[in-house]
Amino acid sequence: MTKAERVGQTETITRVARWHECDECSNPASHRVTFLLENARHNPRSSAYGRDDCSRCSDLDAYACRKHLEQIVREAPSGYSWCAHMALKSHKHMGFYWHTTQPGSET
Repeated sequence: MTKAERVGQTETITRVARWHECDECSNPASHRVTFLLENARHNPRSSAYGRDDCSRCSDLDAYACRKHLEQIVREAPSGYSWCAHMALKSHKHMGFYWHTTQPGSET
């Protein structure tokens, strides 16, 4: 957002729904992979802190195509452990995200 130059100035921002891409190859993602901080249930920085069921919790998300799913699940980022992966075919609302653009900028 830019600084207003005069009273009544209007700024147009466009939000475009996009589908997540595979973190490895940029093809359309077929799965969402979630990771939790290590020792998540006892770590106050984790979204799973103090929870009995942490299957829907996520401290870090990754997206994968079918080809790279196993690789992304196996290679958890440092300090994180794998939590779950969900097929976006069954959970389509997790596959979309909003990309915000301003007129004159590239999409």
